[in-house]
Amino acid sequence: MNNIKATRTTSELRKINYFKEESKKSLISPFQSLAKFTAIAGIIALVFEVRYFSEFSYLVYISRVTSILLAFLLLIISYTSTGKKHPVSLIHALLISIITSFGIIIYLYPKTLTFNSHIIGLIIFTAALFLSWDVKNQIIAAVYYIVVFAASIILNDQAMSMLLSGIESVVLVVIISIMAIIASYINYKLREEAVLSSYETNVSERRFRNLFENAAEGIFQINSDGIIFTINPSFVRMLGYTSEDELKKVNAIESIFKTSSDFDLLKKLLEKQGKVRNYRVQLKKKDGHEITVRMNVRLNDEESNQKEIYEGSLQDITQQVIAELERQKAIDALKSEKNKADIAAKKAQQESKFKTKFLASMSHEVRTPMNSVMGFLTLVENDLFESKEELKQFSKDAKLAAESLLDIINNILDISKIEAGKMELDEEEFEITGEINKAVSILKQTAKNKGLDLELNIDENIPKVMFGDPTRYRQIAVNLIANAVKYTEVGSVKVNLNLISTKDNIIEIGTEIIDTGRGIAPEQISQLFEAYSQIKNKNSVKEGTGLGLVISKEFVKLMGGEIKVESRVGFGSKFSYTVKFKESLKAAPKQPKTGVPVEELQFKMNDFELSESNENNSNEKSNRKKKLLLVEDNPISQNLELKILKEVGYDVEAVGTGQDAIEAVHTDRFDLVLMDVEMQGMDGLTATKRIRESGRKSSKVPIIAVTAHSSMKDREVCLAAGMNDYIAKPINIHFLKITIDQWLTSERH
Repeated sequence: MNNIKATRTTSELRKINYFKEESKKSLISPFQSLAKFTAIAGIIALVFEVRYFSEFSYLVYISRVTSILLAFLLLIISYTSTGKKHPVSLIHALLISIITSFGIIIYLYPKTLTFNSHIIGLIIFTAALFLSWDVKNQIIAAVYYIVVFAASIILNDQAMSMLLSGIESVVLVVIISIMAIIASYINYKLREEAVLSSYETNVSERRFRNLFENAAEGIFQINSDGIIFTINPSFVRMLGYTSEDELKKVNAIESIFKTSSDFDLLKKLLEKQGKVRNYRVQLKKKDGHEITVRMNVRLNDEESNQKEIYEGSLQDITQQVIAELERQKAIDALKSEKNKADIAAKKAQQESKFKTKFLASMSHEVRTPMNSVMGFLTLVENDLFESKEELKQFSKDAKLAAESLLDIINNILDISKIEAGKMELDEEEFEITGEINKAVSILKQTAKNKGLDLELNIDENIPKVMFGDPTRYRQIAVNLIANAVKYTEVGSVKVNLNLISTKDNIIEIGTEIIDTGRGIAPEQISQLFEAYSQIKNKNSVKEGTGLGLVISKEFVKLMGGEIKVESRVGFGSKFSYTVKFKESLKAAPKQPKTGVPVEELQFKMNDFELSESNENNSNEKSNRKKKLLLVEDNPISQNLELKILKEVGYDVEAVGTGQDAIEAVHTDRFDLVLMDVEMQGMDGLTATKRIRESGRKSSKVPIIAVTAHSSMKDREVCLAAGMNDYIAKPINIHFLKITIDQWLTSERH
């Protein structure tokens, strides 16, 4: 409460001080007019009074001249700062000089009492009307008149008699004085109200001006033609201009709004609604940069101008909009990541289910050939065969089942490497026609048994030799040809090998497998190359693991190509894929155009193998005299490999550890070593390094790695350890014999 009272007191004091200052200012102009009038009137009166009152002309002259000079002096003082600070004192001094001058005239000439008293009353009343001063000052002015009037009468007996005869004049002067006081009071109050009202108006205007000038938001007033009338400093700064005058020279439609259509849209909204709030629009700054603002605008229909006036405020929200966009991007990114996570989780869940079913399918696929192997071996073990031919058939069937089991295991290993991102391709020089011939030959008998024609066509422009991974290429071809033969009951399977392009030492090869089988439904084509997709089919247990196509697609991608499928249900399918190999540096002749049945091709291949074997017969006989060392820690594998090698005709000894291998080699009795890589204690790699580092004559003996690891990296590790060659388990007897003979022959030469 004390604060409120103090505030009110301060406010009232300000009003009083303001009123006093304004009253002083308002008195200056009337006073100056009164002083000028007094001086001029005094001069005129002086002329007439000196002439008509010649007996007292000197006194009259002194009286009027003094009054005139004092009026001029006070007039001059009113223009100074001192005079402006004390206008009331100047008025009192002027009135005293005027009344005193008239009092002297009355004293000298009592006959002029009535006339001069009326003049003085008129002056006092006029002062009350034109001088907006306090009533007390008007009363004091009346007192001046009464005192001087009384003194003039009392000091002159003749004037006293004139007073008695002209009492009505005295009464009139008194009445005029009272009316002057009343008029002064009314005028003062009216002036006070006007000044205080003006004070409130000025205070409000100052407040508004302060708000207008210091507002953080831009405030504006424009018309429908884009002409700017009113703007505040924030509006100027927001748009990058230096001053209000500079900004007012531009047209808002052309230079401020991004497009005229933006202004037209705002104009239509204002004409329809009268006002808009939180309206977002883009504006152009002086330097051309765009900002986004939020406007609150209304249509001002109070102006009398012919053009419509729009006024309002705007706020720069560019950074807010950027933040909103960034926040929205973050939200969208989170949603996207969540969706991806949900999809990935769903996919993982589905794949988990598929893998569970896949494992069940694999269990069936593995157990079936394993059952055959175990069954045939059991028959052999128990002598449950009737003849040597039946025994051979049992062995042959067991071998086929084991090969089928090996294919399944290899596929599982391949898909595991692919999913882990560890699948790598080998790179060696090879003949692609030989690889496609091998792939076709593998499926020859199966196609023949089903009564299908299996035809191979090779583009004559294909180079004979190139660099790449022949094994993986052949694996792709075998997978696709096998599928074609498997799902074709009547008709044929055609394999086309074409040269697509040769550029920058890169050869692009296209392979097509076309069958006349049952075909594939369009909705199933997209699932063909998905991992574990085959098991989604209710007949999947009967139709295989479904991994061949997945593996083929990944190999094709690794070789820089792509695989496509075209199919019509009931008419057949066409699987086509492209791969890229490096061009061989050797100048090799191109392949002759072929289009022969597989039987003829196989016959020619058999002739080639026969002639090659005849040429090598003499070398093989001499190699049988060589002595081999077999290093194998697994007793079963050791016995098996010993039996195979001895049956082929080699002289072989076996040891079970790396250390035993070193000691055996140092006896200099062995011409070649077959070294297992993974063994308990000292492994094959360490043993090989020790042998090579010994410096003895035996340190140069050929060492061939025999391991279950079959990747290119494993081969490189073995060769880096000092081994000469590499054979992967399970061992192919024919390949093992060729490799051994090759190193024994080269060693002899």
